[in-house]
Amino acid sequence: MNATIFLLLGFLAQAAVPAAKAQDKAKAKALLAEGTDLYERGDFAAALEKFRAAYAAYDSPKLLFNIGQANRYLGRPVEAVEALEGFLAGAADAADATVAETRKAVGELQAKLGRIRIECVTADATISLDGKEVGRTPLPKPLWAAPGRHQVTARHVNSTPDIEDVDVKAGSVANVLIMLQPAQSPVLVLPAARSEHSLELAASPITNTRSAEPSDGWWLGRKWTWVAAGAAVAFTAGAVIAGTAMQSKFDSLNSSCGIASTQRQGCTQSDLGTLNTRRDTANVMWVLAGVSAVTAGALFYFEGRPVTVMPLAGETTGLLASVRY
Repeated sequence: MNATIFLLLGFLAQAAVPAAKAQDKAKAKALLAEGTDLYERGDFAAALEKFRAAYAAYDSPKLLFNIGQANRYLGRPVEAVEALEGFLAGAADAADATVAETRKAVGELQAKLGRIRIECVTADATISLDGKEVGRTPLPKPLWAAPGRHQVTARHVNSTPDIEDVDVKAGSVANVLIMLQPAQSPVLVLPAARSEHSLELAASPITNTRSAEPSDGWWLGRKWTWVAAGAAVAFTAGAVIAGTAMQSKFDSLNSSCGIASTQRQGCTQSDLGTLNTRRDTANVMWVLAGVSAVTAGALFYFEGRPVTVMPLAGETTGLLASVRY
């Protein structure tokens, strides 16, 4: 292992480069020497930074071997596989022993990983895996990923972003199909009568193309909230009316055939039934008023918020939701 890394110094020294890159090559050799020293002392994180800096200064594929080995010992199998595969593809003149060692390491790492094949119907969309940009569509090959759940994000300037979750298993390929939907474009409506002032407005940048309406305000977009609030008011009024009618009937019966009556003859069953009906009506109205009030409060918070229904339905207004196909 250590001999192989020192051998790469020789590989860089033997490579013929234009004079313009001699300084970059010298810088890369110095960084590689520092990284090799850190690597041998077991400081793989610091060594990795030196190797990356060397590759940024002089992008020799042979430096990918060092980057891959450092990632391997840091427990980053995906980064290690990608770097070592780059080494095998680009360092055609590497020593046979180094190539054999690298292929063995790659095989061991790949056995513990899975892959994600991402297909998108929109070309030139930016793809990110777990927040890290990995390329633009169409991607040339599946992406290596550790077993577990991952998040794939696709963005395009003319489309609504899409996010897909995918479960990856070791030794298998997970497929993700992304169907980006066109972004909604604002429509600019110019007034029929043109004046010098209106032409100036048309030529200036438009930041809000939605025309003002008399109904605009903080209540905009809460149609069902106010329906529920109106129902709460109506049921409350009904409950008050029914309760008042019940009280009136009770007072009437109490004075004619109840305890307050001087006749003491008792009330009829029909009279009591009427009283109970008004009481039950008032109670039902109060319950409905309470339910309507709670519903109005919930709708006031949720209604009017943007909803993204993915991947086929675009945007609408209502609760935040996600539909996957």
